[in-house]
Amino acid sequence: MKLLQKWKKLQKKVKKKPNWVTVFQTTDEYMVHIYKLKLEDNNIPVSIFNQIDSSYNAFGYIYLSVPLKDEKNALELINNENE
Repeated sequence: MKLLQKWKKLQKKVKKKPNWVTVFQTTDEYMVHIYKLKLEDNNIPVSIFNQIDSSYNAFGYIYLSVPLKDEKNALELINNENE
């Protein structure tokens, strides 16, 4: 029951940013930080939401979100890794 309450609380936090969209998800923390730096270098605000279980590090994902208006540019930057 406690887990359900925590999940609902997390969902409310995510809903507070309705104009944000997730552009990348992974289990590798270093990848999120690489993309975060790349997006911030291009003046795109970034939000990281880490849902990896702290006890086992085997469950969950890390989400990288940007404002809805920057989604297209962010996806282009993430998909063009060689630049």
